[in-house]
Amino acid sequence: MGEFFDTIKFIIPPLATLVAGYVGVRYGLKQIKIEKHLEFIEKQLKEFYSPLLGRRKYIRAKSEFRLKVETISGRQWKENAAKKIEQSVESVDKEIEYNNKQLNDEFLPMYREMLTIFKDNYWLAEPETRKFYNELVEYVEGWNRWKEKGVTAETMKEIGHSEEKLNPFYEELEKRADILRSKLS
Repeated sequence: MGEFFDTIKFIIPPLATLVAGYVGVRYGLKQIKIEKHLEFIEKQLKEFYSPLLGRRKYIRAKSEFRLKVETISGRQWKENAAKKIEQSVESVDKEIEYNNKQLNDEFLPMYREMLTIFKDNYWLAEPETRKFYNELVEYVEGWNRWKEKGVTAETMKEIGHSEEKLNPFYEELEKRADILRSKLS
């Protein structure tokens, strides 16, 4: 019986070391997998969701300000007209000119950038976000064709070309970015 205990004393330390090593390796591999997953989420946010949301927020902030200006200008125009105050259409023409320039020089290039980000980083998009790819392509392509006179106003109207169609996409971007950020914290 003493020989049995001597054998066990001889076997247990190497066996315990082997088991501890196995558990350590398993734990380490699991930690590496978790770390890789978190790195991927960070990459999604940094290279896909944040750039898209940043451009969207910029366009939206400027568009909302434009609407404020138009609303106040329109009200003032009506008030002055009611008071029979003569008004110059030059300011209205300048406002329209500014809005068109902003669309062509700022907003449309940003929408094209958004499409490029989506196209180049499609692999970073969650499946729920990918389903909006075609809507963004159609919106940008509609503007491209319109600017090149490659489509009529009637066709654009029948297609239903409107940024409102992108609202579900914008909502998905916000929601997905929030979900991914919460996974990082």
